[in-house]
Amino acid sequence: MKEEIKKVLEMLEEKKITSEEATELLDALRESKKAEEDIPPAKRKRFLKIHVTKGDKPQVNVTLPFGLINWGLNIASKMGKNTVDIGGEKIPIDMEELSKAMNDPEFTGKIVDVEDEEEGKHIEIEIV
Repeated sequence: MKEEIKKVLEMLEEKKITSEEATELLDALRESKKAEEDIPPAKRKRFLKIHVTKGDKPQVNVTLPFGLINWGLNIASKMGKNTVDIGGEKIPIDMEELSKAMNDPEFTGKIVDVEDEEEGKHIEIEIV
């Protein structure tokens, strides 16, 4: 929701909307957040968000539904894939633990936050 608020404020600053319109948009955002909070955690739709920036410029901004992620994990585990190849190095993954965490409706928040100061890259992965 922070990004949506920031966007409204940017539109206001750029005079694309009036202060009254900004107020209406911010009120609508608050109402949608409140309505979302009223839904029991087990019934909420969840997403995996991946944000990659280099300097101040976004490089990647992807939101994937959890259903698709679970499907991919099921296929990978059936194929016996339990590692991820990153830069030629195989990183082991405990698929059972990952599946448990992803199927826990209370499990949300940032799961990866990596900053490469040398290249000015920042990677965030979160479950929302």
